[in-house]
Amino acid sequence: MNIFKIFRKLYIELFSFAFDGEYDLDRTFNTLENWHDRALPDSENKLEATYAKVCKSQAFFLFSPIIFLFLKFQFMKYSSSEYLQSIINKSIDNNE
Repeated sequence: MNIFKIFRKLYIELFSFAFDGEYDLDRTFNTLENWHDRALPDSENKLEATYAKVCKSQAFFLFSPIIFLFLKFQFMKYSSSEYLQSIINKSIDNNE
């Protein structure tokens, strides 16, 4: 699983309301997946080469489920209404 598939799955699970339909989500992530397919470790573009060396390695594929679970936890934590309300309350308390 590459990093863009991880983000796509997270967006489908947690933020599907932000897209009008699955077509919009597909259109958004198709460009990123095409870039993922184009990135090679021996590319002249340093960003593509670094990405390919890190995110297309066997170690990344091995740890991708753990990365997915960590990112899912972070997305859920920072998008929960209780957490957002606590930030608002702290901001109000600091302004007073």
